[in-house]
Amino acid sequence: MFKFLRKKKNLKRVYWILAALVIPSFIWWGVGSGVGGSGKGLAAKVNRVPITLREYYTALEKLEGNYRTIFGDKFTEEEAKKLNLKKRALEMLIRDKILFQEIKRRKIRVSNDEILSQIKKDPSFFDKDGKFDDDKFKRIVERIPANELKQIEKETKKSLLLQKLQEETLSSFNIIVSNEEIVNYRKANKERKKMDEEIIRQSLLFQKSQLALDDWYKNLKAEAQIRIWLPKEE
Repeated sequence: MFKFLRKKKNLKRVYWILAALVIPSFIWWGVGSGVGGSGKGLAAKVNRVPITLREYYTALEKLEGNYRTIFGDKFTEEEAKKLNLKKRALEMLIRDKILFQEIKRRKIRVSNDEILSQIKKDPSFFDKDGKFDDDKFKRIVERIPANELKQIEKETKKSLLLQKLQEETLSSFNIIVSNEEIVNYRKANKERKKMDEEIIRQSLLFQKSQLALDDWYKNLKAEAQIRIWLPKEE
């Protein structure tokens, strides 16, 4: 898709700006522990699909790096233990395996045009009037190395696939917010009594959607065959 762009030099700053676009949509979905066992070079298996120790330690390193970026010097080894980042890193990998197996089962696809369109939404490519500037886009992207462009494409595709899975799943639930629920919300939140009805409706719809997605994922995970292998110190 970006062949005409893959012959240029480095621009790290823009890469990280673009990377912010592609954080997976399902970040609120947690994953529990699996079944014990033993496996050489593996952290876990999800429906016979392996998660290698290399994947695990890479995910852990990235997760720790994210927290260091956010909290700076306040992020210590003690804090890392409190946050149980080792477990979280593995949970994230298991979650991804389960969700992308579901994406494959449903034959959900993302086109190159969709990937490019998503990347172009980054404000870095807008002019002073807030409109997309094609010349600016080409000037910036042509400086990014080929390997970084491939990673941007990969992460953008991943994000869009998860988004489509989420939308498809939610559409099957037919979630609605009744007028009675809005009235009850206002009674329970008197300080927000004058809040616009549509804002309340959307807020309640969001909450109900998250709960529905959470239940759906828990059921999906319960049906998965998960085996975990990690060194004893993990």
